[in-house]
Amino acid sequence: MTAHTIHELSPVPVAGEADETGLPLVPTSFALFKAFFFIGLTGFGGVLPWARRMLVERLGWLSNREFAELLPLAQLLPGPNVANIATVLGRQYRGAKGAAIAVFALYLAPTIITIGIGYAYARWGHAAITAHLFAGLMPAATGLVIATVLKLVTSLPRGAASIALVAATFIGMAMMKLPLLLVLAVLGPLGTIAMLRRSGKG
Repeated sequence: MTAHTIHELSPVPVAGEADETGLPLVPTSFALFKAFFFIGLTGFGGVLPWARRMLVERLGWLSNREFAELLPLAQLLPGPNVANIATVLGRQYRGAKGAAIAVFALYLAPTIITIGIGYAYARWGHAAITAHLFAGLMPAATGLVIATVLKLVTSLPRGAASIALVAATFIGMAMMKLPLLLVLAVLGPLGTIAMLRRSGKG
């Protein structure tokens, strides 16, 4: 993984900064907090699309391919995917303290917002406008997930093996309704073998 960093959240992509020695800068604890707090705050309809945009496009802490490689690991581990990504990156950059800060920041804003929405839903949840609101949000949330999937697909190695693995995963998960762990246990090793052969190491 790259060690690019940023000290201020910026609306434009940031190239990897370097210190006077020419080595890549490592995110500070405060930078980790700001990044994952912003991800949690803006992750309506699913945090994953916003996590990818922040970590890949805005901060440059990960490349598109590195994010795509980290995501299966996050899915395999117990707990929410983005929380696992926060744990891995926080631990990589700032040790156990960084992991704790990243996860705390990720959940801080959603926890406060969810408590407020829960109170509002308990009071006005049966109103007709509430049902229309949720119905209108569903397509937008679905679109965010689809857009993220399409961007991740572009980072896949080109070849018949990659296409076959994607198709097999879709069939197993969407059509056959197989458990995620079972799909990963079968296709993960096959994908690894295929990539090793592709690189000439197998």
